[in-house]
Amino acid sequence: MIFFRNVGKRDVGVTTSAGIEQPTGTPGFDDRGAALVETALVLVLLVMLLVGTVTAAVAFGRDNSIQNAAREASRFGATLPGPVDTTWLQTVRDVARAAASGDLDASVSAQFICVAHGDGSAWESLTDTGGVEAEPDTQCFADGRPAGEVRVQVVTRRESTIQAVLFNIDATLSADAGARYER
Repeated sequence: MIFFRNVGKRDVGVTTSAGIEQPTGTPGFDDRGAALVETALVLVLLVMLLVGTVTAAVAFGRDNSIQNAAREASRFGATLPGPVDTTWLQTVRDVARAAASGDLDASVSAQFICVAHGDGSAWESLTDTGGVEAEPDTQCFADGRPAGEVRVQVVTRRESTIQAVLFNIDATLSADAGARYER
């Protein structure tokens, strides 16, 4: 039996201890550098996966932060004595902003905070979108509670982006919290 040899390149045949020559690859082809090409292809995919995982973890941390901020602010507002006016609403908003560890700062683009107090007959509210305040005097969200219940509502929201090198996913992170007013 005759095996072809790659003349001028490395030998593709291997001689066994019994003196039988066996082929180690396709005759006429040199596979040097194939590992480098395969590594480059796999490395691109691994980097995309790593970047996507890291940015998704950052978005998840931000989501936890703004959920905590909404809960903290609504609980604080439920125990904060009145009178309920713009200063009271701003104080509750500031608690939400502080509890978010920078994720709801006024300088963060597309951040939104709504604080509302319902006294059983009317609502007083404050919205803050990117540092611009408004007082629409409506509830922040429909919570399904009885209309006559005195309560505090807080909504926090911000945009986040998950990046995966070749594409980005924009996500809106939001949290709603409510607490019965205890004063």
